[in-house]
Amino acid sequence: MWPFSSPYPQKSVGNLDVEYDYIVLGGGNAGCVLARRLSEAKHTVLLVEKGDAEDSWLNRTPLTSMHHYSDGKHSTVFDSAPDSRFGRAFSLITGRGLGGTTRVNAGQFTCGVPAEYNAWSEDGRPGWGYHDLKPYFAKSQTWLGPVPEEYHGSCGPLMVRSYDEYDFGSSKEAAKAANDLGFVPIVDMHSPLQPSIGWTKLQYTVAADGTRASAFRAYLPHAVVSSLSNLHICVSAVAGQVHFSRETNGQLRVDSVQVLSVDGGRVQVIKAKREIVLAVRLEFQETYCLIKSGVGPQTHLEDMGIEVVRDTPGVGAHLVRYLPFRRLSKLTRSPQQDHVMVPTVYNCPLSDSLWLLFRRPYMLFYQLFLYLWYGIGWFICNAVELEIFGMTSLILPDGKPAASSAEAKDPFNPKSRPDFAIMGANFADFRGPDADRSKGFFALNCALMKAESRGHLLLRSRDPLQDPICEMNYLSAPEDWAALRAALRVSVQLAHRMRANGYPLDAIRTRVPSAFDDESLDAFIREKVNTIYHYASSCRMAPETDALPGVVDPELRVHGVSNLRVCDSSIFPSAPATHPQALVYAVAEKCADMMLRASDA
Repeated sequence: MWPFSSPYPQKSVGNLDVEYDYIVLGGGNAGCVLARRLSEAKHTVLLVEKGDAEDSWLNRTPLTSMHHYSDGKHSTVFDSAPDSRFGRAFSLITGRGLGGTTRVNAGQFTCGVPAEYNAWSEDGRPGWGYHDLKPYFAKSQTWLGPVPEEYHGSCGPLMVRSYDEYDFGSSKEAAKAANDLGFVPIVDMHSPLQPSIGWTKLQYTVAADGTRASAFRAYLPHAVVSSLSNLHICVSAVAGQVHFSRETNGQLRVDSVQVLSVDGGRVQVIKAKREIVLAVRLEFQETYCLIKSGVGPQTHLEDMGIEVVRDTPGVGAHLVRYLPFRRLSKLTRSPQQDHVMVPTVYNCPLSDSLWLLFRRPYMLFYQLFLYLWYGIGWFICNAVELEIFGMTSLILPDGKPAASSAEAKDPFNPKSRPDFAIMGANFADFRGPDADRSKGFFALNCALMKAESRGHLLLRSRDPLQDPICEMNYLSAPEDWAALRAALRVSVQLAHRMRANGYPLDAIRTRVPSAFDDESLDAFIREKVNTIYHYASSCRMAPETDALPGVVDPELRVHGVSNLRVCDSSIFPSAPATHPQALVYAVAEKCADMMLRASDA
């Protein structure tokens, strides 16, 4: 116990070995998994992370470590390229430090329906169907209940749980309203026997004592790292250029990587005996590392004055409408995707909102007592307790769900994948002249879950500490507007039903659509749309000859490079209709297994 506890085991750039079996670049969600699994197999492993290894009380507490309530120390925030259609740029946020985004997210843990992954397999990605991934969803976690445990793990590093009761009355009333409207309950989002559309009580990455179960705290706690002398963790450092050579068959091989301290004080080139894995937390950065190393679209590499090691058009071809490069039009477009949402905000009883902690300081101390003494209460950050998954084709013009067939609810049916979601949140932006701050705030956040829009990513400069240029190109596809319109209409019906059931819910005039024709809804969407920070697919798993060119093969190896892999949300062939962290854990567990099998071959 402090002050007598030993510091977290870590190495500075100047004290690293000259060579490791495996080098993992990025200590986020996937990087922590890979470092643990590869080092457990007795290989020498170097993990390089830009942020720190801090684990204070504020970092361990789910609410105070969530980005929107945190001190910002473990978040990276930068703006996308401006989009003239919306008249603004979008703030892009990811976690910084060991654990990456899992240390600042809201903790929702959903794996998506089987049809998502069966579609991947059927499209030519062997080994990526639901039954291939199912063991890895279970391997990563220990389920703490209370819903049936059959489709959860029992001995994984990551603690996952749900709760019998709702902490907020507004969540309970929203669940009742969803049920009354005709949305069926999904008892456990991890069961392949549950319907693909309906409403569910969410599950979270929260340990038994109520602390945040991040990838850092789950996979690389102090005790584990101290016991693995073959694992070296280098924080406050970034990857520079990756160096290649050619094998006798002409294929590229990665030999080493330049590691730089973020303060610019030390630089060292580290050799990789076996493989290097890019797991650089925010999937933009994986693309960034490839491009600055000469693997990417040839025209962009030439514009940046970077030697072309391999022309790979799919790298980063997923994010910008304005970019200061002369030959941008020659770039091949490929699907970088993101989930976006349009929030609608209501006043509710103060006791049913996190705003109570700001309005009644004594309740802050009461909730703090519940958390410190019992590990329960609002500090475990379950402010989003309810989520509705729906399909645009099954929503009537008035926002009510149409009667659906068994086929439409079949989670194995590729045509039954949800394309929108509505999240009931007991916190919301309280700004605006018509918001009653004496009451609580409840949001029905309407989310696009199957984006058809594509964006691009390019280098801002050759400096590895510079953020890339990202044009998200949100809502460039007509289908995306249709899904958000349907979600908004459902949200209004949900609010109406909550009021009809006697729950006091008052629309904030400027934060809820005033009319429900397409033109009015589109104007509301244009003004309010924002990201959910679920960036995916800029290094997607697909053939290079695909209509949307891929970057990695089904083994997650970069095309044309024998020992360089990418492992994070960037490899998703398409962004799945789910919160991504559960899938990233599963992908990383599977990637570690593939790497270890290759080492034994």
